[in-house]
This record gives sequence, C-alpha cells and structure tokens, in this order.
Amino acid sequence: MNGTTDGGTREHPIGRSGRDLRERAAAVSAEILDRLADPAATMAATRIPAQAADDGVDEPIWAELTLGSGSPGLALAFAGAARDTTRQVPRAHAYLTAGTRAVSGRPGAAGGIFKGPGALAFAVLLAHRTTGGYVSALQRFDTYQRDLVRTVLPPVEDRPLPTIGHYEVVRGLTGVGRYLLARAESCEEPLTAVLDYLVRLSLGTVEHQGADVPRWWALDAPRVGSEAAFPGGHLNLGLSHGVAGPLALMALAWEQKVRVPGQQEAMEATAALLRTWAVTDEHGLFWPGYLSFAQWQRGPAAYDGSAKWPAWCYGTPGVSRALQLAGQALGRTDFTDLARASVDRLLVLPRSAWGIDDHALCHGWAGALHQLGRLDERWQDPRLAELRDDIAADLVAAFDPALPFGLRFTMTKVPFGSDVSGYLDGAAGVALALDSYAVDGTPADWDMPLLLA
Repeated sequence: MNGTTDGGTREHPIGRSGRDLRERAAAVSAEILDRLADPAATMAATRIPAQAADDGVDEPIWAELTLGSGSPGLALAFAGAARDTTRQVPRAHAYLTAGTRAVSGRPGAAGGIFKGPGALAFAVLLAHRTTGGYVSALQRFDTYQRDLVRTVLPPVEDRPLPTIGHYEVVRGLTGVGRYLLARAESCEEPLTAVLDYLVRLSLGTVEHQGADVPRWWALDAPRVGSEAAFPGGHLNLGLSHGVAGPLALMALAWEQKVRVPGQQEAMEATAALLRTWAVTDEHGLFWPGYLSFAQWQRGPAAYDGSAKWPAWCYGTPGVSRALQLAGQALGRTDFTDLARASVDRLLVLPRSAWGIDDHALCHGWAGALHQLGRLDERWQDPRLAELRDDIAADLVAAFDPALPFGLRFTMTKVPFGSDVSGYLDGAAGVALALDSYAVDGTPADWDMPLLLA
C-alpha cells in the first residue's frame, strides 16, 4: 500500500493527493461521457477491432435494447451521473428516444432487466427520478412488468430448475423484482409474488440423481459452451446469476418494509448456504462461482477450484455485498462478519494476483472500485479507502485519448482490446464508477440494476 505525506494525505501511483485524484477522476468521467454523447457516433464506434477479434474481422457489437452495449445502458449512465445534471439529461433523452424507437419497432422477447423492454424500463425509471418527467412512459413500463410477472412466474416444483434464467438478476425474476421494488407503490402485487417465489426456492431441498440439492439447483450449465463439464447441472452462487442475487433483493425489500411470509427464514437459509460454501486458500475466504454436481457431492472441504477474480457477477465483492445487505436488514452480525472476511482477503492479496483483465463494471476494475465503496459505507475502513484510491488512480492513468471511448475492454481473448460503450460491459459504467468516486459518495439510483442498493 502507498504511504502518506507529512500532512496525512495519501500519495498515489500517479503522484497526486487524494483531492487531486478525485478531480482527475471527475475529469476522466466527464471526458468519457462527452465521447458517448452522440448516439450515432457511439453506435458506430462500439466494435471489436480486427486486431482483437478471434477471427481477425472487425465486428460491430452494438446491441440496442441492452444495458450491456445499447441505448438503455447509455441513457442510464447520463441520467445517473452525479455531476453536471443539466448537461447530461438531454443526452439521456437522446438515448431514451433511440431505445423507445427500438421497442416500438421490435420489442422482442422478455429478457429480464438487462435485455429487451426491461432494460429500457430501468433507464426510464432513472430518468424519471432525475427529472421528474417520463411519467406516462414509466406507467407503461409498470404495466409491462406487472403483466410479465403474471405471464412468466413459474411454479415451484419438487425437482431441479430447468435453468437459472428463471430466478437470476440478469435474465430472471430477481432483476424484475428490483424494478418492482423501486416502483412498489404501483407494483406491490407482482412484487410480493416475486418475493414469495424466491422465498419458496430458498427453503428445502429436492432430490437429484439420488442426492438432496437446494431448490436453486438448475439443470443447465453456468455458461454456453460449458455443458460437457456440468452433466448434472449446477448450483450458482454469484450475484448476477446465482443465489446471492435473490438474497440481496430480499434484504433490500426487508429494509423497505416489503415482506412476505417466510422471508426472514429464506434469507437466513440462503446466507447459510453461502457460509457453507465459503472456502479458503492461503490468502483467506472466497466463494466458488458455481458448483458442478460432483463438487456438490464432495462438499466444501474438498473444493479444489481456484478463486475467481473479484467481480460483481461472481464471488467477492458481489456476494459480499449481498451478505452485508442481509446482515444489515436482519441485524445479523455473523452475515456482515462473513462479508468482511471475504473483503479482508483482498486487502492481503496483491492486486497483480486478482486476475482482473478488464475495466468494466461486471468483472473489471470499475466494478471493484464501486462495490468496495458500497461495502465501505458502513465499515469506513482506511485500508479500503486506500485500496479504492489505488484502483481509481490506475483507471485514471489507463485513460488514452487516442481511443474512441478512452478505454478498451475485454470481449475476446485479447485483454483490453475492444471498444465497448455500454453500462455493464464498457465505458459508460467506468464513467459512473469514477463519477461516484469523484464526489466521494455513492449514488442513490444508478447501481440499482446491479442489486447493490
């Protein structure tokens, strides 16, 4: 870690004081947002250059109705920026207009809150909270989400799930539930239906291949292309695709006084599952991203996999935040202590060994910066503050004015090789993380789709 000057101000890798570092972070954030301001230019520049593509062919990767690389994510970024709101709101509106045209022309199938109309719903929600406008559009999306829950809410059966897509944050009902919680005054009935569904999944076990497994068990593989390694399905422990996401939603709902029968027991059971599968290496405690049937049968003491890089999607600090939220909601210091132990591992693990090879919110340095800030809201640990300063300094130093968005991202086998503009996977998310760091606080709204608040 870096030392301090005689006056107590930390020094950073780029040789600047804490205040100056935040000013530089603010400047980089503003510059990124400026580069994203024109929708047509942003769409055209969002691509994997030939030198980074697996097949050597330049490839556009704009995906319109997504929070990853599409208009909803860009609208969310401009509506969520803490500084210079007057300048950013018209930019958000331009992307909302593009997204609305896409929904009107080809709404497509439901895709949770990160793809399809649900992604645009979150962007409109944030624009409404920022400006007070978009009331009729928001009401239409409320209706869409209410109807969606009535249409897709599956039964809870005494067998494994066909897919994690039923319940996860990205594609499933947990993400939809976060939108409904933000709109609880007009969406209470579908919200309680989602919570009841997640509570029922949290409790009890089902039989699978002669063994008892949690109801969260899914027969699909954690990612496309890995099916051969998961012949018996898998248990997903992550925040984006696994059980930590429902835990975070149930905790946030509990704090908002939205509660259904069995919710406390469900939170405790899910936290206990995460406690059981908190494994340790020479540096400390971490969570596997997911478990095969063979790994489940062998148990946590025999887990032989390595820790995944610190990320939102899997492991620390995403799972850590879910446990912290549950601990705060229920007054369970053992949950928050478990979260704290997982973060303590990052304080002793050299950052060069973290395994992060991206800048993005999902699994890159921006995500680590922002999530550690959320975790430290209650802890106020100077070591975490210093760690965040170091991460922010590196992000600032990585900004290259010669690149379309100032930073590149890892979408292929080439690290830091692709020009990605979006919220979850690209430059817009970095701008938001640096913006929140620059104002020395955390936002009220823009990280809602991540279930961090």
